[in-house]
Amino acid sequence: MLKMKGRLFRNAFKSSDFEANDDDILEFLSNYKCYRVHSKNNIHSIIRELAHQELVQKPKYIANCWYPILTHLTKMPDFQNVKSLLQFYDSKKSTAKKVLKLLIAEASTDAERQSFEHLKRYIRSLDKNMLPVFLQFVTGSDIVGSNIPVSFTDLVGTMRRPVAHTCGPQLELPSTYGSYNELAEEFSNILQNKEAWYFDIL
Repeated sequence: MLKMKGRLFRNAFKSSDFEANDDDILEFLSNYKCYRVHSKNNIHSIIRELAHQELVQKPKYIANCWYPILTHLTKMPDFQNVKSLLQFYDSKKSTAKKVLKLLIAEASTDAERQSFEHLKRYIRSLDKNMLPVFLQFVTGSDIVGSNIPVSFTDLVGTMRRPVAHTCGPQLELPSTYGSYNELAEEFSNILQNKEAWYFDIL
């Protein structure tokens, strides 16, 4: 889109018939809420003013709005400098190892222990694109955060499914899977169908 508009103006500036591109230029200017009467003599200054507005004024306005809020973060160690901020950002990126460390479970039966092992194996199988989706389903956020307690249910048949409580967070995991493949298929169907996620507010 930007390349196309760039060609539009380059051609208009070179053209002896500037008005030939008038409708396209008007459409472009109206996208930026600019309704000044333009001509070949003033179009350069109009474009410069629009560029200044988009590249300088708007970002500056947003920065000024956020400053009173974000300035408090500079007191925290992770926000002291760019290096520490980048390290903090990197620590929040999901990896299988990081996600596994978040899980807390007290499996009391062989079935529960087996189901928990299936879950850990499934997490290890997720690629870098699906790990954030798993976290979002379980915690409501796609970055590494607080611990994830895992409890177990004995649901079977059509009632059997992993249930996430994102306000906790907490994961209810069925202990009735006959194999790893059953858990992997059920979890994958959930993660790949985000439109089916819903929330109960109790």
